[in-house]
Amino acid sequence: MPTDRPSSPLAGCPVTRIGITGLSGAGKSTLITAIINHLENARRGALAHQPGLAAIRHGRWHREIDRAFDYDHALTALTSSTHQPPSWPESTRDWSIARLSLDYRRRWYSLRPRRRCLELFDYPGEWLLDLSLLDWSFADYSARWRDWLAQPPRREIAPGLLDELASIDPAAPFDDRQMASLTQRWSMMLADSRLPPHRLSRNLPGRWLMPGEGFDPDAMPFLPLPAVVDREETDWPAGSWGQVCGEHFLHYRDRVARPFFESHFGRLDAQVILVDLIGALRSGRDALADMRAALEAILGPFRYRDGHWLAQLFGRRIRRVAIVATQIDHLLPADQARLTRLLDSYLFELTQSLAGKQVELRLFAVASVTAAQPREDGRGEPMLVGTEKSSREKIAFTPPSIPERMPHDLDLVIDELPALAPPAGLDRARPFPGRRIDSLLDFLIGENPS
Repeated sequence: MPTDRPSSPLAGCPVTRIGITGLSGAGKSTLITAIINHLENARRGALAHQPGLAAIRHGRWHREIDRAFDYDHALTALTSSTHQPPSWPESTRDWSIARLSLDYRRRWYSLRPRRRCLELFDYPGEWLLDLSLLDWSFADYSARWRDWLAQPPRREIAPGLLDELASIDPAAPFDDRQMASLTQRWSMMLADSRLPPHRLSRNLPGRWLMPGEGFDPDAMPFLPLPAVVDREETDWPAGSWGQVCGEHFLHYRDRVARPFFESHFGRLDAQVILVDLIGALRSGRDALADMRAALEAILGPFRYRDGHWLAQLFGRRIRRVAIVATQIDHLLPADQARLTRLLDSYLFELTQSLAGKQVELRLFAVASVTAAQPREDGRGEPMLVGTEKSSREKIAFTPPSIPERMPHDLDLVIDELPALAPPAGLDRARPFPGRRIDSLLDFLIGENPS
């Protein structure tokens, strides 16, 4: 197991590295903040009752590292003051690392280390979607987008965009002014696609939405050109649409996306992928189908045969993958358990495809911070109470019921839910109220108590 450099104050500490990312709207920053909070309070909350975590005596977050996750800022947002009501942490726009040292209670004869370092590698979920690009040619990329733009709801989100892209002759001279106009429309289409009411997931390339440090989408722009798909040419004239877009695509694939995964994924022991299943259910079939297709593409490298470069990258260390549906506190207690079963039904074919691949995939439904509390109305019927996010007023609502299985055609939609603010009174010195964070941590870092 890798250790820190000798110059580090934690030199010699065995390191477990977990990647944490989330598709749009899943609440990644809040989950990471809650994980740190629970580990800092390991002896005071639910973690103490998990056999695999019972030996943890204390967790300490370290701010004195490069590109540290801004736990201080997240705590300031979540813990209210006399001047500022609580709010959810801002989404991260680049990668960062949350490092903790975990001290363990060991018997004197135990050979297990008494200290363990945990690194949570936080990066935008939009970047994870670029895994799809790593095996694509420019023609593959253009073919995928030709198909996606031809289908609802993208056809309605960006009317006429496909026709304009399809009308471009790849052999024609490149036009900077037309490219600037089209890339503006392209960026708007990607941004609108991931927002309500559509909530689509496959919004590639990911850094068009979340560039991160050192990347400028306007420096080497490219767009899918449907006309290249059915033509045999591969070498387009210099200065043509085909040559410029093709070269810029390859630069993005090989010089931006691929180095990121090669630098970081080979060092991960586990991966957490957050999904906003409840949000997708509110948008219905198209959102559900798009999110499942995105997850299939993301987890594709784990299914590759030996010898494929992606198999070598992913199969070397990552042995545990958690797909986590969030915000289950927005459902009644009886429906929270149903959501886990619904997630299993929804991803059944995907989980089956990974069986026997030496990767343990587990599904979770959690609430990082509980924003809604169960109550009963005047007739004794169950309801939820929380603080509305924009008005800051207390509201009571009856959430929609959740079925236990997903229809095979994904024809399922639930009613909209209110946007809630964090509860008042959160304190770093006490475990945040949540749901099943302990079970998730037990899967990721839990030890066999024997």
